[in-house]
Amino acid sequence: MASRDNRRGPCVRELLFARYRPAQTAAACAMALLVAIAASLDPAAASHEAIRRIDPDATGALYICYEVLLSCSGRVSAPALLALAGLAALPIRAVVFGMRSARRPSVLLPALGFACCMVVGKSYDVAGDASLVLGGASRIIESLVAAAGWCIFGIVGISLLFELFDRAGRHRRRAGARGADTLARTARHLLDRHPFAVPFSVLIVAWLPALVASAPGVFMGDTGDQIRQWFGLPSGTSSYLELLDPDVLLNGHHPVVHTAILGGCVQLGMAVFGDENVGLFIYTALQFAATAACAAYLVSTLRRLGAPAGARAVVLVIFAVVPLFSNYAVLATKDVLFADAFALMVAQAAILLATFPRAGAVVGAPRWSLRDGALFILVCTGTAVLRNGGVVFPAVICAALAVIGLRAARRTDGIAVGAPRRVARCAVAALVVALAVQIALAAVVMPALHITPGSRREALSIPFQQTARYVAKHDGANAGIADGASDGSVSAEERAVIDRVLDYDTLASRYVPTKSDAVKNGFNESGTSDDLAAYLRVWAAQLLRDPACYLSATIANYYGYFYPSERTPWMYTAASSDTIMASEENRAQFDFHRWSTPVSEALGHAVDLYRTAWLQLPILSLAMTAAPYTWLLVLLLVYLVRERRWHTCALPLPLAAVLAVCLIGPCNGSTYLRYLYPVMFTLPFAGTAALGAWKQAGVVA
Repeated sequence: MASRDNRRGPCVRELLFARYRPAQTAAACAMALLVAIAASLDPAAASHEAIRRIDPDATGALYICYEVLLSCSGRVSAPALLALAGLAALPIRAVVFGMRSARRPSVLLPALGFACCMVVGKSYDVAGDASLVLGGASRIIESLVAAAGWCIFGIVGISLLFELFDRAGRHRRRAGARGADTLARTARHLLDRHPFAVPFSVLIVAWLPALVASAPGVFMGDTGDQIRQWFGLPSGTSSYLELLDPDVLLNGHHPVVHTAILGGCVQLGMAVFGDENVGLFIYTALQFAATAACAAYLVSTLRRLGAPAGARAVVLVIFAVVPLFSNYAVLATKDVLFADAFALMVAQAAILLATFPRAGAVVGAPRWSLRDGALFILVCTGTAVLRNGGVVFPAVICAALAVIGLRAARRTDGIAVGAPRRVARCAVAALVVALAVQIALAAVVMPALHITPGSRREALSIPFQQTARYVAKHDGANAGIADGASDGSVSAEERAVIDRVLDYDTLASRYVPTKSDAVKNGFNESGTSDDLAAYLRVWAAQLLRDPACYLSATIANYYGYFYPSERTPWMYTAASSDTIMASEENRAQFDFHRWSTPVSEALGHAVDLYRTAWLQLPILSLAMTAAPYTWLLVLLLVYLVRERRWHTCALPLPLAAVLAVCLIGPCNGSTYLRYLYPVMFTLPFAGTAALGAWKQAGVVA
């Protein structure tokens, strides 16, 4: 069969069932088998005893061959692997032999990166290091086999995904077929007639069981700390910070604005109703409604941008059925309101981008209004103050909008330039206001109220983890590991320098590869800038001695953002909330507890069962892990760059900035999802908008 380019090519169905030469079909089946082997290969399965039982005299290359073969799953997974290979053969044949675009760098390079992440990620997920990738000849061979299979899978998956993106961008509204499904037509009618009210009502109803089951709200580790700060009570953060005023325990470890909102609601409940639980429920109910309203606004904004009803329905269903969103809507944490403001910021940016005409556009683009500009300024400011360091995200989107607006104003060739310049001015104004409010909060309000800023240690997770792993490997005997070794590569002077920053005596014993909090807890808050500078010099010297150790420390801390870990991600359940509420530090001054009724108990069981199904069932479980969202974001950006759609590249940029911040943060995405939650919440909208869903309204992307 002649190769055909899929950029403007035929539909996937035609490619799947077209006629191919027998050799091409055979090659596709072989590649499908390789993909199945890659998915099942377990480098840790082969044991010395198993090999000796087969061939006691095996050595050298023969022994390596046995190790590789015994790493395959064998008969245990044969039916599932046969089914996988059978399903993969047709799309592999279609992509490899039917799409020239599958050989483009925009497909091959991400596929290669995906394969590396799958192989290396599994090693760190299972063994905690690269031993399953580089631990001998057999491990290397197994890694190459697995990488080849995953690379084929990546090429096929990315090619088909880009074909889907192409079709989404080329979508044309079609008249309903005779006898079309009544439910579909009714849904389309409702979403068009009530673009905000219907999604909002659907989400309230879909999420209500989570609210009732967890009332007055779900606690997590930071919730009690923030509430105690607001009431001037000792907390985990105030105990280690060098406070500006010993009588003011409120500090900037958590965003002060969010602490004020959460603590203020609890204080209101105690003052008016005499019950802290009522106050917590006031906060939870407000956050629940705000999150549902934000998600509904995203769906309604897609209609304003001209997205078809089907695309809007898909986005609404994602918000309604994936339990991650209902879970976070009732979780009393800083990440949720920040994600709401962040998503609204991206939505308003999409509206601003779509309001000015470009060459080839026709009538029908959304109209810019003063309300749009005011809302954009407001949500940019909210994004800046609801997360420490949050001002970087409006800075990214505002800079992109300003550049796009000014360039468009110079290149309109007779088309009105008022809208592009207005977009640029609005972006600059939003950034100026967000920066001004953030600076005023940090440099004026907090010092005036004697509120201590957050610790410097929060920005040093990567070097601290690298030092801890290096010390555990080379000097564990002197850093808290009873049976640890010391190879002399850490001098007494270096120990003293590190100790002035990180408490060297227990540094190695505190090291947790996937989370830097324990290492950071040893940070000396009274250390000087000179102490920190001396530490960084030691850090650089040790980097040169063992760069592989530093690389391993970084991969171990962040691989979960790119590899779908076998570890169960942490979910904030009513049961975990009960445990945290009952902790000694929370019980000392408050009586937080869940409101238990027969209805809430029954709904609690249903919510937990539903969430567990999404965590455990194949395919569905991917929606509850960080890696798929990361790869969708990366591939969306690659696709937009490949298609030279520079204007719409602006929408995923702040999401990429959130991912970048996650990759210098404290936790691995394999278990802690809340750091990437703003991306998860915003991506369904941003992806749909960036792919050009508003083309039907006449706006050229």
